Amino acid sequence: MKKRVKRVNSKKPHPEHDQYLLRIRKGERLYKFYYFRPTAGRREHFEYRILTKEKINGMLEMVSYNFKIVSDAPQKSSITRVPEISKKQLEDIVQNVVRKTNTSADEFEELDLSRFSTIDKQLEFLKQQDRVDTMYIM
Repeated sequence: MKKRVKRVNSKKPHPEHDQYLLRIRKGERLYKFYYFRPTAGRREHFEYRILTKEKINGMLEMVSYNFKIVSDAPQKSSITRVPEISKKQLEDIVQNVVRKTNTSADEFEELDLSRFSTIDKQLEFLKQQDRVDTMYIM
């Protein structure tokens, strides 16, 4: 009698269920965060967010998603992950989003975190700006 080995499918968590959308590994730092807050969605606290980190090789990783508050609970949807992108490609994407959505200056915010030398200094700055939920920091 021959034994059959069951294949175990190790599933990665779906990005919408992964509480750590942007994992920072040793030697990596945050790069820039972009927030698009259309006037029409302000009542629901709707935002489109683009978060980036700089990898050790100088390339970026990008995560973008929709964010809104529903019944006092934060919700993320339409999560997109780009594992490797250049800084020039990122600039092109951001400009394209601004142009296609007719985003005005008061609907857009860029947080440049590349000026901080360590991830600890970046996180401290984000905490001071009330831009980080500490439950997601390992």
